[in-house]
Amino acid sequence: MLSVFLLISLIILSFLLLIFVPIGNDNSTVRRIPWVTFSIMAINVVVFFVTFPIVAGQAAEIEKTAVNLQRFIQTHPELMGDAGVRSRLTSMGVLSEAEAEEIANQLKQNASLSTEYDIWLRSSEADQLRAQLDEIIISFNSATSSSIWYQWGLAPNGNWKLHQLITSAFLHLDLGHLFGNLLFFFAVAFSLEELWGRGVFLGFYLSGAAVACLPYVISPSTVPCLGASGAIAACMGAFLVRLPRGKIKLILLPARLLGLLSAKRKEFLIPGYIYLTIYFVLQLLAWYYYRMAGGRSGVAYSVHIWGFLYGAAFAGVMRLTNAEEKYIDPKIEAKVSFSAAQPVKVALDLLDTNDVALAEQKLTNYLLKNPDDTSALLALTQVYQRTQNFARLNTTYARIIHIHLANNDKEAALYAYDALLSSFPDHNVAPRVALRDWMVICEYLVESEMKKEAAVEYERLLNAYPGEPGAIRAAVQGGEVALQTGQTERALKLFESGKTLSPSPALAARMMTGIERCQKILDNRPNWVKSPPKNAFEREEDPEASAF
Repeated sequence: MLSVFLLISLIILSFLLLIFVPIGNDNSTVRRIPWVTFSIMAINVVVFFVTFPIVAGQAAEIEKTAVNLQRFIQTHPELMGDAGVRSRLTSMGVLSEAEAEEIANQLKQNASLSTEYDIWLRSSEADQLRAQLDEIIISFNSATSSSIWYQWGLAPNGNWKLHQLITSAFLHLDLGHLFGNLLFFFAVAFSLEELWGRGVFLGFYLSGAAVACLPYVISPSTVPCLGASGAIAACMGAFLVRLPRGKIKLILLPARLLGLLSAKRKEFLIPGYIYLTIYFVLQLLAWYYYRMAGGRSGVAYSVHIWGFLYGAAFAGVMRLTNAEEKYIDPKIEAKVSFSAAQPVKVALDLLDTNDVALAEQKLTNYLLKNPDDTSALLALTQVYQRTQNFARLNTTYARIIHIHLANNDKEAALYAYDALLSSFPDHNVAPRVALRDWMVICEYLVESEMKKEAAVEYERLLNAYPGEPGAIRAAVQGGEVALQTGQTERALKLFESGKTLSPSPALAARMMTGIERCQKILDNRPNWVKSPPKNAFEREEDPEASAF
């Protein structure tokens, strides 16, 4: 019954992933061209088309010698009585250890048969057969040793070399294998490169390729392991953890193949946490199904699983340590502008040599004459991050946000605000941005369907500007957004705070309506439902607060 359920689940999930093909994601705005992503894709394509004509001939020769070997063994099964032959064939992967052990046990249990074999194995006929077998094995080893797949893919039977953990990720079996891998890779990779920078992303990708090979290192296969899917699975796991709400763009492949190429392209957006979870569950089910059936698949599902878990763990560590916001993002932002002034470049070099004081002096002097240079301001945030001067860090990020909004670049302002939130210690998240700028960020979060985060920011704004008449709108809009996302206690708190600020009749009416709805929801809530803690809007209590 279990096997039937697994088979049906596999068929359904495989069918869905087959017909809905990823072509990208909705985080398409990048600050720099993702050269590492494009380079990895280009290298894979070039390697495939350069090696394919050679590999095709080599594969045919390997197949020919392997068939000759198998045919010879089947024709002369009596050779299996020779322990040396069994050991040799086992090391080559032609004979499994279980099969070799079974033959040995049969000989032990049948003394007369064992004696006959011992006599025959010393005969000239046995010597001739062993000599013929040696020639066939030499031919097979010669064919495999000269093969690109065996030299640069992860070699089978435990004969792998260290470099093959990386080089195997740049070889593919056929055009479909290559094309499918590149589609999945592009769908998630450029966003990770944008967030982590070129150096970190390249290191992550290569290490993901190596880690994903470990299942085949621990339990070697009888054929080479090829393809970038382990490293790509690592990217997918990282995307799931770092950008769970990012939406994967899909197209319905059959429609594209059935002559609708000229029609208006239909794209589907599905949250990453749904699509990538389906992908991972499929790998787990397939791996378990084949293991339970006692067979091997031509697809390295265990490699996909290890790669995916590694990528998720890597992204999790990056997030827990705030490495992205503290070290990576400021450097990327500072280098984004190709027209960065010389004083800014000098200051960045000084920071690299840990001369923080002189770097600050250079930047502040430069900003007196160029107050709107965001590259200089971003470099200055690195100074204040290192000195843990959170007040000046807050002021500097507030200036950056204001400049971005003045240029109508709300997405860049949101990036800067997220970096500001992540700069504070977890126990003391206390941002302060100009009230109008903060309102624009809150409204942009709502527009971007990040309503839960918007409610948190409206409450932060209200707490940062108590008694300010301009915060009335934040109380109303924040309360309404909180209600939409099921945060009833937060909504009630926002509405009641707004009542004390002398709202206009129209806003007061909206507040009263909101309060009545909140009270009705709370009155109808079962007694066993507990309220969240009072400080649920703070980051340590609400991890979604800065999950942009």
